[in-house]
Amino acid sequence: MPPLDRARTDPYRLYLAMRVGLSFMVGMAFTTSVVYRIEEGGLDPFQLLMIGTVLEATYLLFQLPTGFLADLVSRRACVVAGFGVYAGGLLWQGLTSEFWVHLAAQVLLALGAALWSGALESWVADETRRAEMTPVYLRATQLGFIGGITGSLLSGVLASVALNLPMLVGGALMALGTVALALMMPERHFQRPAKDGRVTTVLRQARTEAGVQVRASRRAARVVPGLVLLLGMTFAFGLWSESYDRLSGAFLLEEIGFPETFGLEPAMWFALISCVVALAGIGLTEWAGRRTARLGSGGIIGMLAGFTVVSLVGVIGYSLSGAFWVAIGFLLLLSAARPLYEPLVNGWLVVRVEPKVRATALSARDMFDSGGQIVGGPVIGAVGSAFSLRAALLTGAAVLVPAILFLFGMERKAKTADRDEPRNEPITAGDRG
Repeated sequence: MPPLDRARTDPYRLYLAMRVGLSFMVGMAFTTSVVYRIEEGGLDPFQLLMIGTVLEATYLLFQLPTGFLADLVSRRACVVAGFGVYAGGLLWQGLTSEFWVHLAAQVLLALGAALWSGALESWVADETRRAEMTPVYLRATQLGFIGGITGSLLSGVLASVALNLPMLVGGALMALGTVALALMMPERHFQRPAKDGRVTTVLRQARTEAGVQVRASRRAARVVPGLVLLLGMTFAFGLWSESYDRLSGAFLLEEIGFPETFGLEPAMWFALISCVVALAGIGLTEWAGRRTARLGSGGIIGMLAGFTVVSLVGVIGYSLSGAFWVAIGFLLLLSAARPLYEPLVNGWLVVRVEPKVRATALSARDMFDSGGQIVGGPVIGAVGSAFSLRAALLTGAAVLVPAILFLFGMERKAKTADRDEPRNEPITAGDRG
């Protein structure tokens, strides 16, 4: 059998396939994970949020170094390695429901996600060389919902056999996907800094290039209108999202409960809910894609503000719900809008910075998100343990208010910049400020 020719691989199609596959495997592993952790592991709200806090703290620690690695060495290598490390984290959690094992496994998940996050989006931007990347990211998100539907359904089926089976199968499939990427993923347009091959020279040049990129990132914060406010919004959004991600399922399972009329197990309920969320997300993503195509990246801030207001209303309604179907309505509203933040923010950001520092800029954005989750996780978890899950969710919702204010500030700042100044050129790695 002849070896695979990476040069013949279409980067755009491969990127879409990767996002679909990633959504499928993550959906399969985590759709029923809250049932696995509560029913088999006996985790309380504080422990659930501590898992998230360790994940985000480790992710924050690795995020900027892996961003530099992607910009200086190879984006392809970071993506492939990230998938492999993440697969190991899934498999480890599937072996036991012990709290300390799940806590330690977050280090692997965080390292894997940090390696591919930013590097994957920067890779496809380099390889496709498109002027506007927001439609690409939105299309990937939309197709990812389809992978998520399939993965969620399979998660419910596997969990009905054994609650740890979704994580084991998800990890095994991701390991196979890592091998496939190593064979198929091209990298034709990435330009490494010149080096003479000696280790000391490579390290010295890497340190110099990293310093240049840090200075370019600082210059971007001054030159790109609204960038600092975007990072503030990202931090506030992270403060909220940790409480929602870790406690919304536990709230539905423990304080609302599931109807007995259909005879479904909780794991299957979560799978079906995830499928409906994905279908709603496909429609929302299509709308966002068309709006972006019509207005360009300038319309992104308004969409982000609208989705954040919807999220605030949704989380308050969900937290105050006492009836199952009312809670489900608010949960669907929240969960369908949530995945749109990342492609919209990425699309706004990548067209405003020069390609050589894209991964670093995206890593910086992720660091603010992780920082918010690290700060918010233990505090909100303590509220949940001391009072109730309902109180914890409402506490998390309060920090969406400053996120909305940051976005309104971005909108005003962007309009002022467009009126008073010519359009800014992308920030280059060579700009010293």
